[in-house]
Amino acid sequence: MIDGHEADGFKLNRFNSGLFMKYFRDGGGYYLDVGCSKLIAERKIKIKQGQDIDHFDETGMVFKDGSRLDADIIVLATGYGSMRDATRRLIGEDTANKIHTCWSLDKQDELQTVWRNSGVPRFWLQCGNFFQARCFSRLVALQIQSIEEGLIPDEYPYPEEKENKDPRF
Repeated sequence: MIDGHEADGFKLNRFNSGLFMKYFRDGGGYYLDVGCSKLIAERKIKIKQGQDIDHFDETGMVFKDGSRLDADIIVLATGYGSMRDATRRLIGEDTANKIHTCWSLDKQDELQTVWRNSGVPRFWLQCGNFFQARCFSRLVALQIQSIEEGLIPDEYPYPEEKENKDPRF
């Protein structure tokens, strides 16, 4: 399976120290298989790593090297850092400036912005590791379905944010 992933472009480092040593040494850069590896190996999920995106179009994305990837859905695994900065870099300044504060808690002590209304209609931020993505993607899907079926408005009310001066958020 690992050989298949490398053939598909999944960048691996075969330094066999295990998850925790990799985490302590690099602060990340590991992948835990929670059911996705088989889908990647079977090419039901396509990946592209290490290529800068030039632009998105109606059917997928075009990379700066001229290659393209058609997709029904695009997941940008941007790594550690500010969600707003990643959005600014990948989507644009206008969208990034509209995003509610990420992480931290709102006045109802709920996580802000992740897995819920981002402040930009039809723009969702899925954060965390694959396990969290797997758990919370159901909630995001239910919210999207509720909007699509007219059960909740596109821009449903968002609790007032707590003031957060930490630039990482």
